[in-house]
Amino acid sequence: MKYYLSVQDLNKAVCGPSKLCRFWVFVEMVGLMNRSRSMAEGVVVMVCPVLLALALDKVDHKVYGHRALMAMLTMAGVTLISGICPVLLLYFSQRFPAVGYVKPVVTVGLATLSYSCLLILACFIPQPNIVPNHIRYTVGAICGFLVLLRTVFYYLGKNVGTYEQNLHDILDESHEFLTGVTGILFLGLEGLALESHGNQMFPKGGAALGTISFIVCALGVCLMYLEMTPPLYFNLKTWTVGFTLVLDIFMAVGTFALLIVTMFKLMGVPALVLFTPPVGIIGELVYRVAANKEVTTPDTDSKVPASLELTRVTFTGFLAVSITAISNTSPSRLTVFFLLFVAAAIVFGILWRLLTQSQIRSGLPYGASPAQQVASSANLASFCTHFFIVIATILFLAMAGAARGK
Repeated sequence: MKYYLSVQDLNKAVCGPSKLCRFWVFVEMVGLMNRSRSMAEGVVVMVCPVLLALALDKVDHKVYGHRALMAMLTMAGVTLISGICPVLLLYFSQRFPAVGYVKPVVTVGLATLSYSCLLILACFIPQPNIVPNHIRYTVGAICGFLVLLRTVFYYLGKNVGTYEQNLHDILDESHEFLTGVTGILFLGLEGLALESHGNQMFPKGGAALGTISFIVCALGVCLMYLEMTPPLYFNLKTWTVGFTLVLDIFMAVGTFALLIVTMFKLMGVPALVLFTPPVGIIGELVYRVAANKEVTTPDTDSKVPASLELTRVTFTGFLAVSITAISNTSPSRLTVFFLLFVAAAIVFGILWRLLTQSQIRSGLPYGASPAQQVASSANLASFCTHFFIVIATILFLAMAGAARGK
C-alpha cells in the first residue's frame, strides 16, 4: 500500500524552506503551466475570429449596435490578453527562480478574468433569431454564478500546492480535451451568428443549432475554469478520475447532440445512423472486458493520449460545409453524405481520445488485461477515424469537381 503526504504534512514535518518543499511547489507550477498553455491556445482559437470579424468590418452594425460591438471588442481583447499572460508569468518565474515563483493565486486570478470575459462574449455573439434572449440570459446568469461561486471558494480555501503529479496529468489531459471541444463549438457559434444576418437559417432550424452550441459553449467555459482551479477533494484519486471523466463525457455528449441535430435537419431519420459509432465502440469494449477476451495487438497508445488536432481539423470542415448546407434550401446528396461521414469521423475521433486518456487507465482494475482491451478499442476507434476521413476526402474531391463543372 502506498501513502502520500500533502504539502501541509510536509510543512509540518520540515520547518522552514527546504528542497523537498520547493519540489512540491515546482510540481504545482508545472501543472499550472500545462493548463495555462492549453487555456492560451483555446482562448486564441475562440477569440481571434471575433477580433478578425470586427477588424474587417464583417459584422452588421445594425444587428448588434455600436455599443454592443465596442463591448465585444473590449471583452475579446481582455480575454485574449489575460488568457495568454499566465503562460508568460509562469515561464518568467521558472526561467528566473531567483526572483521567486509566481503565486498560483495570480495565475488563477488572470484565468478568472479571462474565462469571465469569454463567458460574457459567448452571450454577446448569438443574436435573438439564433439563441432566444431568455435562454442567453438564463444560461449566462447560471454560468456566471457558478464561476463566481468557484472563485470565492478558491480564494477562501487553501487550494494551492496540494496535488500529486499523477493527478496533475489527469487534470491536464481533461482540461486540454474540454478546451479543444469548447473552442470548436465556439467557432461554430460564431459562424452561425455571421450567417444569420440575412435571417436565412432561422426557418430551417438555425435556432436549434445555435441554442445547443451556446449552452454547450457556456457550460464548457465553466468546466474549463473548474479544472483550472481544482477543489481540494481532487486530492483523492477516485474523485479526480471520476469527476473529470464525467465532465469530459458531458462535453462529448453535447458535441454528439449538435452533430445529430445538424444531420437530422439535413437528412431526417437516416441521421440516426450516427449512433452506430458510439454504440459499436462502447459495445465492443464492454464485450471484451466482460468476456475477458485476449488481445494480441501491441499496446502502442496506452501511455499517450490521442491528439485532438485531427478531430479539430475535421470538425472545422464540418462546420464550414454544414452552415452553408443548412442555409441552402436544397443541398446536394453529395454534400449530405460528405457531412455524414465527417460527423462519423468526429465521433470516432472523440471516442479515440477519451479511450486513451489517463482517466481510463487510472480507473481500471489492476492487471494488464483490461488496459490492453481498452487500448485495443482505442486502436479500433483510431482506425475508424482515419478510414472515414479518407471516404470524406474522396467525397469532398467529388464535390469540388462537381462545383468546377458548373
